[in-house]
Amino acid sequence: MKARIRWERWGPLTLILMLGVALRVWCWVGPDMAWLSDESRFATVVKNMTNGYLPDGPTEWFGTRAVLLAPAALFMRLFGASDVSVSIWPFIGSMGAVLMAYLLGRDLANRGVGLMAAGLVAAAPIEVRLSGFLRPDAIMPAFVALSVWCALRAARSESHATRWAVGGGLALGAGWSVRESALIMAPVVIAAAWPVLRRVIVPGIIGAVSVPLTTALVWVLLGGSAMAPISSAGGELAYRNPIAAWNWSESYTSQLLHGALRPNDLLFFAGPVVVATLSVHWFREERRAILPMIWLAWAFFYLEFGTLLNVTKPYRYLTLCVIPAAILVALALDGLDVRVAVVAATVLSVWVLSSLPIRRYRSDDVVLLSRVSAQLAKLPAGPIATESYTWWTKLHIYRATSRLTVPKAEDPAFSTPARIRQLRQMTPLPLVTDARYLVTGPVHPRGGWPKNWSQYRETVPSTEGLELVADLGRAQIWRLPVTNAVAP
Repeated sequence: MKARIRWERWGPLTLILMLGVALRVWCWVGPDMAWLSDESRFATVVKNMTNGYLPDGPTEWFGTRAVLLAPAALFMRLFGASDVSVSIWPFIGSMGAVLMAYLLGRDLANRGVGLMAAGLVAAAPIEVRLSGFLRPDAIMPAFVALSVWCALRAARSESHATRWAVGGGLALGAGWSVRESALIMAPVVIAAAWPVLRRVIVPGIIGAVSVPLTTALVWVLLGGSAMAPISSAGGELAYRNPIAAWNWSESYTSQLLHGALRPNDLLFFAGPVVVATLSVHWFREERRAILPMIWLAWAFFYLEFGTLLNVTKPYRYLTLCVIPAAILVALALDGLDVRVAVVAATVLSVWVLSSLPIRRYRSDDVVLLSRVSAQLAKLPAGPIATESYTWWTKLHIYRATSRLTVPKAEDPAFSTPARIRQLRQMTPLPLVTDARYLVTGPVHPRGGWPKNWSQYRETVPSTEGLELVADLGRAQIWRLPVTNAVAP
């Protein structure tokens, strides 16, 4: 009897979490590592941290994102440098979003709404896709949701409101240390705690500021600058007039409309579902939907207009809207069998994600590459040459034993056409003559490769006459006749 009660209480949520894990593992293709992408630069900083080097200098401004990078560095230290270790932290963040959707839906309405909201987040294509990328997009929304949930609990608690407020502040501070824009969501947290705001605002602020202050203290103890975890993110930012910068073709509204009927788009059917859901709540005058509606409206307004100050509009930022949107949909469908909604969302997600062409590269650019990297770990360290830029940049990072240089990145939105063409070039290209090993294997060119990578490929020598160090089937490691190569 007790086992049955436990299953009825936790079984459905466990199945939804298992569904989320299964979808994310099935869709996982490893980090993209495109030229000058944030992901490749984050991975470089994480590897430096693993090797004992804190972020430093004008291009390594990621001290403000300690909660993004420090856990990733911990996992890399525990499990070794690989696609898997780089992806663990965003995977946990994405699954945390599933759990938070359940808790918020349950506390705003009932357990059925919580389960449905969790199932929708577990199957959301944009969440599943981004769960394997070392970016803030899969992590920060979970911390924002945790902060909102703690604020909601504080508003409903008679004796523990202060503790919940401190917890909400800590969560928001942690979200800020993943991506600074988490602080923009503070009005939603305030709205959740509104009935007891005067009583909990000070403990909440104390909790929020304690995270960057603690990070600053740790930075100092490790020999870094106290201000780096607080203010160093401003070093690379540029700003522009948001009114002059806005245009329809790049807007999120346009992206939602264009992706609505394209089955190979991560936003497929998202726009119509959200619009229909908002219409239902409008006519019902559903009071339970007020908080998630405020949350969704504020997040979307910020993304549509606030981000124009200093960034372009990648689709991945929309993960900030997934949890409130899922809760609103679940509230609109309250009373429907949860299994029907979750199965429908899963079928739709698999349909969308199965159309992504990049999945066919996993066997080579993830599985085979991991075998190559493991084999290189057994050999004396040295620079590596390979025709595939994806392989080169991953091996360059994962097998590094000294400090790596983090290249400066510029947002194309703030550059002239001539400068954009220049940014797409890798300058300088690595020299094959400096390499100790040549890795041969499958080559799958991607859009994120440097435009001049073909020039490097032309300098890669033939394997004739080279010493074969390891034969891994579809990949081989050769020793180049270079006696003065240095470790990366």
